[in-house]
Amino acid sequence: MLAGAWVLVFLPLMDALMASGWASKVPVPTVFDYRGTVQTIDDTFLSWPGVFQAPVFCIGVVLLFSKERGRHTARLDWTRRWGILSSYVVLLLSAAQVLIICALVLAGIAALFIAMPLKQQPHVTQFFVHVSTGYLWYGAYPKPMSAVVLVAFSSIVMLLGCIPLFNALRSSGPKWAARMLLAPLALFALIHLAQVGRYCIEFSSMTWDDVPPNALYFWPALLVRDFTGGSRSSFFLLNASKMTASGFYMEVAKWCIVVAIAVWLSIAQVAVWLAHKRALNSNNTKAPER
Repeated sequence: MLAGAWVLVFLPLMDALMASGWASKVPVPTVFDYRGTVQTIDDTFLSWPGVFQAPVFCIGVVLLFSKERGRHTARLDWTRRWGILSSYVVLLLSAAQVLIICALVLAGIAALFIAMPLKQQPHVTQFFVHVSTGYLWYGAYPKPMSAVVLVAFSSIVMLLGCIPLFNALRSSGPKWAARMLLAPLALFALIHLAQVGRYCIEFSSMTWDDVPPNALYFWPALLVRDFTGGSRSSFFLLNASKMTASGFYMEVAKWCIVVAIAVWLSIAQVAVWLAHKRALNSNNTKAPER
């Protein structure tokens, strides 16, 4: 759970690197002896909006529902399996919005290979053709409703994630502080679910410009909008006009709460380690001499 909290803290990392320009200075490891144009992070597919955020979000929330040794059972432990299942749905919906781009790129590469003389064509040409055309024919395409469902499931995941977080925080601190810290996260999830309900009612006339402003529960691009100047959106289905001041403060509150939770759990973990170490030292000093 502590690892999951810190993973969520670093959710805006890629947006901050791209917005500050540091992504063009961070080199990527070279696996093959290839001297091409891919040299820094901003040259990789990882810098594409939505590719980094969705896996990091799903990894973080799944770790929150993990079964740790020594954790006491609670009445609401059954929500863990539903939280993990919802996180898988979030990952699949996010992957569908990225795989269509991969299929188009792969189809372009296959077309270049086919244009080459037959003797010079790579052996993977037919494989690229079958994979790209197969996905373009039968694969999932991003639609406005998929973005709405993505926001709904990511909000449900965070709403369920507040339960194990509350159990962890109240066991290492006052309950009132845990309630005050987690209440805004649950409230923001309910707000997003209410927005999803309104969009579902108006779905017949909804376009890409009308989808919810949050591709996930968190919207890192809005958090770093001061660096971008509102020119870079969080995903290809989002536009800069939806970067409102209220949404910005909401994202700041979300991120600050996640940081506070991570620091709280870290301090509690360090306190447990120190107490265990003092107990071992005291037992060693009180051991009778033979």
